Amino acid sequence: MASKTYHHGALRQALIDETKAILAERGHDQFSLNEVARRLGVSSAAPYRHFTNREELLTAVATEGYDLLYRALQPAAGGTGDPRERLLRMGGAYVRFAHDHRELFMTMFHDRHGSTPLGGESFDLLIAAVAAAQQAKVLPGNASPELMARSVWAALHGLAELVLRRPGKRFGFDAPPEELAVTTLTTLLQLEP
Repeated sequence: MASKTYHHGALRQALIDETKAILAERGHDQFSLNEVARRLGVSSAAPYRHFTNREELLTAVATEGYDLLYRALQPAAGGTGDPRERLLRMGGAYVRFAHDHRELFMTMFHDRHGSTPLGGESFDLLIAAVAAAQQAKVLPGNASPELMARSVWAALHGLAELVLRRPGKRFGFDAPPEELAVTTLTTLLQLEP
């Protein structure tokens, strides 16, 4: 493969994008910086101009994943309307994101790569949705919105992990992600569907 030339800054993004492609193919433990460089047609030293090691590259990939998650949650969190429906839409969007971006999601929450729960801004969307649900008496107000949001996130994240591990039809995790999220949230939070 002929070496490609990248203008300043383009190689960094190309490394991230190619890593995401490898993750989608094989998972986050199955690649090296040398492989990424080879697939891009650059020298094996080129990635080190942007990332000191493989973990730093994976952290950059996880950061992009958090941005993508935020963009996936934002439409579900936006608009006015029933706070209950807003929470259910957000739950469905979260589990759908995990389903559709399996390896990226797993990389984001790998113990060495993620930085903050739901990437900070996404968690703020959830806190706002929970606070609105508490004000509308859809959720109990006996805990802070942050604490309640953490509990909602824990339930959704656990569900997403189960969906990703594909335990099969026996347990019903082959249903559409949005349906699973609605069932989980309505059951645990005692929300009316």
